[in-house]
Amino acid sequence: MIEKTEKIIMLKDFYGPLLTEKQQDVLNLYYENDWSLSEIADSMKISRQGVHDLIKRAELSLLDYEQRLGLLERFSLTRDCLEQVFALLQGKNSIEEAQIDKVLKLLREVDKLI
Repeated sequence: MIEKTEKIIMLKDFYGPLLTEKQQDVLNLYYENDWSLSEIADSMKISRQGVHDLIKRAELSLLDYEQRLGLLERFSLTRDCLEQVFALLQGKNSIEEAQIDKVLKLLREVDKLI
């Protein structure tokens, strides 16, 4: 399972442009630069509660976008399938027919996701 911080950062990578500039800035400072609420509040000239509320609203927006569009889920599934394909093919001099069938099945799944 993806840790919350990693998930929010990945969601921001996919859906960040859909957020307001202020929401993007506060998420960058909080999640990627590891600033505290107080540091962000001082920098943005707002209260700590205002920063907290801004972060929570931005997180909810990102989660809502993911629920509706599912880009991160599809990306994760695609990446998992490709990792399995590489694992099956890596370092094999002779590939058995069963492995080829499994690789083809995984590649078909990736094709459906794209």
